[in-house]
Amino acid sequence: MHHDSDSGNRGGQFKLKVRHVILAVFVALLGAAIVYIGLVSSGANRRLEALRAAGQPTSLAELALRNKLPLGMENAAPVYESAFAAFVPPPEDANVPYVGRKYESPRRGVALSEPVAKAVVDCLAANEKCLALLREAAAIPICRYDYDYRQGYPHLSSLRSCVLLLRLADVHYASKGDPNAVVTCIKNALSVGDSLQNEPQLISYLVRVACTGATIGGLEQALSLTTFMDSQLKDLDAALAATGERIDLVQAMTTEQCYMIDCVRDPSMLGEMGRGLVIFKFPGVQSQGLIDIVDYMNACVEAAGLPRTQRVARFREIATRLEKLSFLHIVVKVLSPAMVRIAELDSRAYAHLWLARTATAIERYRLAAGKIPDRLDDLVPKYIEQVPIDPFDGQPIRYRRTEPGYVLWSVTDDGKDNGGKEREEVGKGEPYDLCFIVTR
Repeated sequence: MHHDSDSGNRGGQFKLKVRHVILAVFVALLGAAIVYIGLVSSGANRRLEALRAAGQPTSLAELALRNKLPLGMENAAPVYESAFAAFVPPPEDANVPYVGRKYESPRRGVALSEPVAKAVVDCLAANEKCLALLREAAAIPICRYDYDYRQGYPHLSSLRSCVLLLRLADVHYASKGDPNAVVTCIKNALSVGDSLQNEPQLISYLVRVACTGATIGGLEQALSLTTFMDSQLKDLDAALAATGERIDLVQAMTTEQCYMIDCVRDPSMLGEMGRGLVIFKFPGVQSQGLIDIVDYMNACVEAAGLPRTQRVARFREIATRLEKLSFLHIVVKVLSPAMVRIAELDSRAYAHLWLARTATAIERYRLAAGKIPDRLDDLVPKYIEQVPIDPFDGQPIRYRRTEPGYVLWSVTDDGKDNGGKEREEVGKGEPYDLCFIVTR
């Protein structure tokens, strides 16, 4: 009996010790979790304070306050919004280039057919008020759209439609031999895109880049249809240069950082996707997410400030590093957009602007010499300071005479020279170059 009693006591003592160990482990884990949450919360606050100390906004509300215009300053935004509201789309069955739902793209250097030309005239007449408002807005140097930054910009589609309307107008006037009207349309279209300069979220930046590309496409068409005077070409070059200076990837990354920080704090901003991200609200997850977002976006801001020939490679390195993060960094892995593609599109826009500016220099040379140059070096230094560098491979942009016209091109994202072949010349999935082609 005494032996059994001893065994029972030892069994009870053993059970007691196990419970103590489990309790001690639980307390230790709880303490570690509390310490971890405290550390990441402190780390998140330090990063946000560092951004504020550097003069950067840390929320869309702070960004809106910073971008607010002083009372009494003239603002182009209300005029642009009136123009967007005045836009009249062509009938669905009308063959109107660019703004129509179903249309045939006009060929370079070929005048519009009579039925298409009539449909274009009707479309421009219906949009006379819209075009007048776009001209009025372009004359106002400052633009700040007033809306809830958390809701995004509500008129991006209308804005793009107005840029395409201006492209239609410049092709129309080029077909009619009115280069002065073409210059006005191109400058107005660049101003519409530039009106998005201070807007948050990458979608606004991407729409702006797309609008710039569409405007350059209109210039490409116009140069194949009519002849400009030297003063008009210089005016176009100055407008293109000004837009190039305003396209700022660093600013785009800085404003996107505000949007991403707000999304971590309030996942409902992501719409349907945000409703399933309850994990963002878990203790420690949100703070770790803020740390990761700020670190990630700081790296992107720094990459955006590098020389253009180095940017895409650096963004690819950042993307690779992001992919290697563990599940503990789920917030940044879920929220981070495809920044490599953004960097590629930014470099493409920059290259496209320089192709267009080089084309204006070639046309100025043609006016003076009566022929197009044999090589781009012939333009230096009278028409351009130096032959522009392709941001995708660090080499001078390419040029080929086609008599009586020419082809300018950038190698684009793959970094390979495909001989100046544009997308329309190759099969689906085959490589091509970013081209600016004049057939006249």
